[in-house]
Amino acid sequence: MSGNKFLKKRHSKIFPIIMLLVMLFFLCGISSCNNNGLPDYVDYHKGTSGIDISFLKQAPPDELYEDSAFAVNIMAENKGAYDVVEDKYGFLSLSYDPLYIDASGFQSSDNVIKGENSILFKNIQLYGKSRYHPTGSFSFLSFSNFKTAVTIGQRERPTTQILASFCYPYVTVFSGIVCIDLSVAGTNLRKQVCTQQNLLPTQGQGAPVAITQVEVENQPAGNEVVRPVFTIHIQNKGSGNVLSPAYNPIDFERVCSFKDLNRQDFNTVEITAILSTGTQLECKPNPVKLYGGEGFTRCQVQEDDLVIGHQNYESVLNVNLSYVYLTAMPKEIAIKRLNVYGDSTTPTSGCLPFEVASGNGCEIKCNYCAAPAHLSDGLCQPGGNHVPVNFQTGFGCYCSKDKCEKELYQQGLCADDQTFCPGGSYCCLPECASQQIRINGKCYPKCSSPSCSKITVDCACGSGTEETGYTLVLKDITKDNYCCPKDSQPYIVKESCDAACKQATSTSS
Repeated sequence: MSGNKFLKKRHSKIFPIIMLLVMLFFLCGISSCNNNGLPDYVDYHKGTSGIDISFLKQAPPDELYEDSAFAVNIMAENKGAYDVVEDKYGFLSLSYDPLYIDASGFQSSDNVIKGENSILFKNIQLYGKSRYHPTGSFSFLSFSNFKTAVTIGQRERPTTQILASFCYPYVTVFSGIVCIDLSVAGTNLRKQVCTQQNLLPTQGQGAPVAITQVEVENQPAGNEVVRPVFTIHIQNKGSGNVLSPAYNPIDFERVCSFKDLNRQDFNTVEITAILSTGTQLECKPNPVKLYGGEGFTRCQVQEDDLVIGHQNYESVLNVNLSYVYLTAMPKEIAIKRLNVYGDSTTPTSGCLPFEVASGNGCEIKCNYCAAPAHLSDGLCQPGGNHVPVNFQTGFGCYCSKDKCEKELYQQGLCADDQTFCPGGSYCCLPECASQQIRINGKCYPKCSSPSCSKITVDCACGSGTEETGYTLVLKDITKDNYCCPKDSQPYIVKESCDAACKQATSTSS
């Protein structure tokens, strides 16, 4: 019996150690580990970026002829640490001057709101930086129904502007260790574990609105009673504008579509603060108004939660800032007139010099030649001593003259003839970015994770550099899709995807 008791006691000591090792092995299996065998911690709540937008090159071009169709292509990137997904989606607005830009090809729908001089696109979703999206996520947004209007007047080269703005809800998450210093309530000669000191975060919190300083006070509130008070300084570190937080979809749409705005809809941040002990802090003012991009509030422990004791201790201060953020990017376009003075050279019928007659009327020559049915059409080869153009799916009016002549022309990937495209653009097969793969003539981003991951945009599932090793996975809003890059296959069920990736890993090893 004594031997059995000894074994039971020994097993009772060994069992927790075994469980700890199993948990450590599990953690290392799903994350990177350092040389000590412990998981590496990655702080994604750094930086002062949120969602950035940019126009893709030559979309629209810098120059366009009047009465020319063109596309607007925009890349939106979530570089912050908050997800803009599900009911917390983003709005893209394209504003223009209807005197120069014709957007009659767009129609209002559930996700498109058309105004007199703007078009609002709803339900744009982007994941922020996290363990599953280490660099955040991005989306290419393409709109091809724009057209330059026939210009009135005698300005030889008028200019106009398209303004793209992205409006989205965001949250700044801050966490820092503060000292609850009870020495202000009475003398204690024992050595204390911490002393009161301010926090000065310098790297941002993965959001455009940042907490730049936390002043820590522990105010005496009676015999042996302390009231912790935190003065929180807030600053707009991004390049956009802060709008008021929206508490429901209707209010959010009103703010982002600029309907019935008032002074309270600008430069306002909602704050919540809590200590790790579960103590909710009372913050005044709340919401916080930013003046010149800066503001502050004081958050304190409420009367029923006053701290009583003698020994100092550390606590974690957690702060969330909620707001709506607006970032904008302008694009200036020069419009080239076909005929300023209205003489007999003005075309009254037929197609423009960069167009060809087709079954659909007049079509831009570059688009016509890139269609599979016209690849061998003699009309699609520039005259004179030119390198033959290898037209294929994916050609478009994307390139500048320098890009065409210096990089793509000798490979037959650009038509060195300005009659193929309107404005100053040239007809070419554009290069894909480093994180993209060309499939069926178009560039798609690689699926973001090296292992099984959920598909958030149309992307290329696979690994390597050659397009033959990738499979195109189209995002289906009616169901979930998952990508296992290790076997270049999509899956509908996550468990099947995980099993396939696991099998591919064991086979390769």
